[in-house]
Amino acid sequence: MTDTTAAGNTPPADASAGAEAAAGDSAIAARIGGLPILKGLVLYAATLTFAGFYAYFIDRIGTASSGAKPHLDPVMISVAAALAGVLGSAFALVIGTPPANTNEDLAKQLEKVRAGTLTGKGATRKKIRVRIRQILSLEPAGVPGRRNEYSWPLTFGIWAYAVVASAVAITYFLNQGETPSEIKALAVAFAGYVLAFFTAAFGVASKTG
Repeated sequence: MTDTTAAGNTPPADASAGAEAAAGDSAIAARIGGLPILKGLVLYAATLTFAGFYAYFIDRIGTASSGAKPHLDPVMISVAAALAGVLGSAFALVIGTPPANTNEDLAKQLEKVRAGTLTGKGATRKKIRVRIRQILSLEPAGVPGRRNEYSWPLTFGIWAYAVVASAVAITYFLNQGETPSEIKALAVAFAGYVLAFFTAAFGVASKTG
């Protein structure tokens, strides 16, 4: 009797299992109302908190006496460093990569707004709601096979991160004697994330250009 479980006769793994699991996850996410907006709000909040921390650090360093390092709360530095790491690595991954998911319903509503077909009672409020969804939705408006809109939360987050990183680096170079060692380390980390941005952007562009 031939042993069907012997090496070489083992039935191949179901290649569709991973796809089915991903589809199941998408189906579950689709049942959560307003999830793209919730994700966008979380990203806005994280980015603004990150920018607020570093604006405070920059102000303390810039107004410090010559050669005197200001005392910065270690907890604030830890939280700011964590946010910088999470946002920096996430933004480096998405730069140059098209979004995996798009918001088709939002795309249809935007087409109606631009075509002027949203008329009648409450049309103005509907247009305002559509524009608010566009600003807050992490998933950009789009339809498969067509050009997609920008993701406003991602656009805001990446630009804000770049501005803050540049400001921290400039503050460090202009105030090296007043910059605490923790902020110096973060300035170097920012440089690493900026390099990751360029690597992601130009790496993808060279393959698809």
